[in-house]
Amino acid sequence: MSYIYSTIKAKLQEEARSFECISSRYGLPFCLMLIHHGGQGDISQIIVSNTRCADRFKKISDSYYALLFFANNPEAHAKVANKILFALERSYPNTKISIGVACKERLDSEDIILKAVQNVLSAQEMDGNAIVDNF
Repeated sequence: MSYIYSTIKAKLQEEARSFECISSRYGLPFCLMLIHHGGQGDISQIIVSNTRCADRFKKISDSYYALLFFANNPEAHAKVANKILFALERSYPNTKISIGVACKERLDSEDIILKAVQNVLSAQEMDGNAIVDNF
């Protein structure tokens, strides 16, 4: 886990801090979604086409992708995760897709990255496609 965490943290830390600052100032919770795609091909366009203009997308590696977004209601993270999972399942029906989500509830940017990594790794251990959002 330490390699995955350090790689993701290095790529996302600055953007996550920016979201944390805006979140604190305006009282908007924010979420980090990590997506692991176990197949071939770049899924960036599918993810981006299913997000809002204020969301921030980042490709971490050939199999890991990240999305930072503000949760304007308590179920926003579940709606976004399900929408992306559904779109990926349509395009890659025989590929394992794992999604881990963490939202800011008294978490700082480092904690949210760690929790999202733990959640995506838990999702990868499950049979079939999965979303894990323990936070």
